[in-house]
Amino acid sequence: MANTFDYVVVGAGPGGYSSAIRAAQLGLKTAVVERENAGGVCLNWGCIPTKALLTSAHLFHKISAGKLGIGVEGKLVANLPEIIDRSRQVANRLQTGIKSLFKKYGVTLIEGNAQFADKSSLKIQSANAETTVSFRNACIATGARARALHGLAFSKKVWQYRDALVQKELPQNLIVVGGGAIGLEFADFYLSLGSKVTLVEMAPHILPNDDAKVASALKKALEARGMVIHEGAQISAMKESATGVAMSIKTADSKEEKISADALLVAIGVVPNTENLGVDAWGLLDDHKFVRVNEHYQTSVPNIFAIGDVTFGKLLAHRAAHQGVYVAEYLAQKNPAPVGEIPGCIYTSPQVATIGLTEKQLGNQKRAYAVGEFPWLASGMAIAAAAQNGFSRVFTDKNTGQILGAQIVGENAAELIGQVSLAMNSELLADDFVRAVFPHPTLSETVAEAFAVLAGESVNY
Repeated sequence: MANTFDYVVVGAGPGGYSSAIRAAQLGLKTAVVERENAGGVCLNWGCIPTKALLTSAHLFHKISAGKLGIGVEGKLVANLPEIIDRSRQVANRLQTGIKSLFKKYGVTLIEGNAQFADKSSLKIQSANAETTVSFRNACIATGARARALHGLAFSKKVWQYRDALVQKELPQNLIVVGGGAIGLEFADFYLSLGSKVTLVEMAPHILPNDDAKVASALKKALEARGMVIHEGAQISAMKESATGVAMSIKTADSKEEKISADALLVAIGVVPNTENLGVDAWGLLDDHKFVRVNEHYQTSVPNIFAIGDVTFGKLLAHRAAHQGVYVAEYLAQKNPAPVGEIPGCIYTSPQVATIGLTEKQLGNQKRAYAVGEFPWLASGMAIAAAAQNGFSRVFTDKNTGQILGAQIVGENAAELIGQVSLAMNSELLADDFVRAVFPHPTLSETVAEAFAVLAGESVNY
């Protein structure tokens, strides 16, 4: 039957489209259901368009700062509408690319809202009709959406990340609540273009899941550029008016402070998109409405899987994509390897990239570990690129030499962390980095130098 598939994926984000394409490559008759845009939040409203925005903003900031011997005669102008339009064009182009890949590999794209009718079929409501598809196996890859502040709904003045991506007028003042990746990247974007930005984080420091040393380095860099950051703050009152948003906070030292701005961006986490799926009675969801899965991303219903932001863990596109490929290969009986360590990257200036265990986690585990840290002040390339205010830091098991984690703060950190990810997945040791020949001068050397410091063999620091 035309509407019967070996595998149906609900959601065409990075996890969903990767899983569907890989399954089709392996010979499974595959469909993917998407209610909005192929590529999901990451491609359309997250990872990709934000990087397009930040590319423009960081270039504008670098030229404006005038520290590289480059000056502009007259006024340097950032055209926000053009910057926004370019980011949307980038997203649209990639969305078209995903649809082309579906056609290339024979994946059936079904547009509409999907709901499980039972454990082997889905009802799909489109704008014009309702259809039913049957499946042998299915995967929930419906992602997540922005969480609102209690008592303050999203509006023209109270933004979620989607709103921040499409503004055509630069706010003179902006409040950002949330010092994670989303909040920091948008705070950096608007700061770079000239907005006065105040960031409020309720945890003891920004980047609450990372070590304080990493958070402190980024905070220092952003404050040097003019951002006001309140850590350990509590919001005591909020009010939206016709002219903007007013907020009262209690700072970490128990002082009351009032803040007002043209707009407020809320970046306090996400809510999984699991309502209206028709699975409530099956016991698939935990107390926070995430889908519970086992090591194969399988739910308690054996033929239904779940991946990505709809499951608990690091809510990152590359995690979802690798999980999706795993499920496809598992169903095709390819005996896939477990998904490796997941790097986390923040594309501020400077960038932050981490992988593996933090020093705090290692301490809590009472694990014997060694640390190697190389300051970028000792890197010729970092100094030449005016990017010397960073560091590369690595951790290994003191007894076995196993690489346990890494932290990089600096320009292109997100590019550099990949080599540590490869090393960890390949079970390389510190010595492998020390013996490898890295091109000079490059920022990639800073990672090898961190391992050399750990081994007591650095000749540059």
